[in-house]
Amino acid sequence: MTKPADKSLSLLDTMATLLSTMTQTAPVGTMWTRHTLEMQTAIAAEMTEATHRWLDRRHEALASLSGTTQQVMETGLTDTGAAFGSLQKWYEGMLARSAADLKAPFELMIACSAHVVPDLKQAGAAANPIRRAA
Repeated sequence: MTKPADKSLSLLDTMATLLSTMTQTAPVGTMWTRHTLEMQTAIAAEMTEATHRWLDRRHEALASLSGTTQQVMETGLTDTGAAFGSLQKWYEGMLARSAADLKAPFELMIACSAHVVPDLKQAGAAANPIRRAA
């Protein structure tokens, strides 16, 4: 049996270790390492933001459902028009949240893909020392 590792490494820790050895071999490795780590950090930030927006919509949905249920219970037997209006308002919010849920993955893919391709001006500036050395 193999001995378990002394410490657990995250994916970013493993990549940083692997890529830091590559930076010692070639200047291009340095640029690639920097871009890869910046890309992973930016994508993680996008994922965190998207998750928070999704959780905010879930919180809003629960609060809306609770409020609507309370209103219907209070006015449902005496004023069916008010109860129906409360249900309509809840349904409208539910549709808006559902539309946002359907749109969110596409927005996330677009935001993450923007971090995958490096800014060409920045990459060109980083390559200038290599061009001068050649």
